Amino acid sequence: MDFLRQQLFNIIAFVFLGLFVAVWGSVLLRVGFWVPDGRTIAPQLNGALVTAAGVLATSMSSLTASALGFTIAEVRRDEEVRRDLEPGDADSTAGFNPAEVTARLSGRIVAAVVVYMAVGLLVLLLWLAKGTASTDLIGAFALSLLGWLIGAAGVVFQAEKPIT
Repeated sequence: MDFLRQQLFNIIAFVFLGLFVAVWGSVLLRVGFWVPDGRTIAPQLNGALVTAAGVLATSMSSLTASALGFTIAEVRRDEEVRRDLEPGDADSTAGFNPAEVTARLSGRIVAAVVVYMAVGLLVLLLWLAKGTASTDLIGAFALSLLGWLIGAAGVVFQAEKPIT
C-alpha cells in the first residue's frame, strides 16, 4: 500500500496519458482505414468517442501549456531576483536559460508534452492526407495542435530575448 501512495501521481498520469493515446489511437485507426464509399463524406464516429477525444485533447493542451507557462514564469522570476541580488554579474542582461525550464519540469509533464505532440502530429498528418475524407474532430484537433505549436514556438523564440 505504501508503494501505491508513493506512486499515486505517476499512476494518475499514466492512466490519463494511456486514455489519451487509446482514445485518439481509436479515432486515428477508424479515420485512417476508412475508405470513402460515395454515400458518406467522412467516417461515422459515435458521440461518446467524439466527446472523450475532445475532452482529452483539450485537457492535454491546457495542462501542458499551463505547466510550461508556469515553469517559464518561475524561472524568469528567479533569474530576475538573482540579477537584482548580483547587479555586477556580466550575464545580467542575458535571456533566461531554457535548459533551466526543462530541468524544472517533472517527468510527468515532459511525458505529457511528448505524447501530446506525437499524437497531435499523427492527427495533423492524417488530416493533411485525408483532407475532406476525415472528420471535423480530426480537423479541430489538428488546428488546435498547430495553435499550441505556434504558442510553444513563440515561447522558444521569446527565450532568446534579454530580460530587461
